[in-house]
Amino acid sequence: MPTLIFHSRLDERVPFAEGQRLATLIRSSRFVPLEGRNHVLLRQEPAWERFVEEFRAFLDTGSAIDTLGESGLTASEREVLSLLARGLDNAEIAKALAKSEKTVRNQVSSIFAKLGVHTRAQAVAIARDRGIGRPA
Repeated sequence: MPTLIFHSRLDERVPFAEGQRLATLIRSSRFVPLEGRNHVLLRQEPAWERFVEEFRAFLDTGSAIDTLGESGLTASEREVLSLLARGLDNAEIAKALAKSEKTVRNQVSSIFAKLGVHTRAQAVAIARDRGIGRPA
């Protein structure tokens, strides 16, 4: 089941590392770090906009991303493709997913191979044709 996990970097109640650990225990989860100190995110906090944006993207891409399962993409690769289709570069994707840039680069290569494309533009076109990813 796709799962979205948000955690404030400076959470004073639950250590940030625990949020990251939880994400590693849920196979199809995506970890989104938020800037802030509070355990409970409040609307007036700067991280609120990122939370809303990421949550909407998660809901918007959920059903469309499933259609890429027939391409053999893993859940993690589908997440990367979604962010790629929103215009993020490898460094931004790595930061958003709490992964290394090398991991993202390898996943992008795997996505290209599985989709039978040679460029980011081609991969984005396929994703957008399926309703995945909107410019940030």
